[in-house]
Amino acid sequence: MTRYRSAIRAETLDTTIHDQAVVCPECSTQFMFSRSAVPRIDECGFETYRVECKECATVLAGIIDPADDALLISRTAI
Repeated sequence: MTRYRSAIRAETLDTTIHDQAVVCPECSTQFMFSRSAVPRIDECGFETYRVECKECATVLAGIIDPADDALLISRTAI
């Protein structure tokens, strides 16, 4: 029996999907968000993200809404 491994070149691997505009709830700055091709799934089964606003340095936590693939974000507690 022969075992095969798939060979994927790093430069051809698409690491982001679904670019979307996001607005910071603290300073209203708009920035682009890209989902990861290898998402982090929390214990409830949601795709989770943590980003920092480059304007006001607010740390934002978010999940992907499974109904429409939109990022739902909120400020995190300090």
